[in-house]
Amino acid sequence: MVDNMEEPIVVTITGPDGSEQDFAQDVVIPYDGKEFAVLVSIPESESDTKEPEIILARIDTDENGEAEYVPPTDEEYDAVEAIYNEM
Repeated sequence: MVDNMEEPIVVTITGPDGSEQDFAQDVVIPYDGKEFAVLVSIPESESDTKEPEIILARIDTDENGEAEYVPPTDEEYDAVEAIYNEM
């Protein structure tokens, strides 16, 4: 049997303190002509029992055509969060 599962998209987010954490892209939600990614933290080890962190990022395109994950505005966040909660 062929496994049609795609490799997850992994995004490294740099926090305000300069620390980096990896997140897996869970779902992409379109809103107002833009795309927003729901990102779920990847545990540092298999024995890590902490609740995963979930963040929302707007997917913009940089000058090189690469995806860039940026914080949404408050309005975008509220609207996309409502859509996600209805899923």
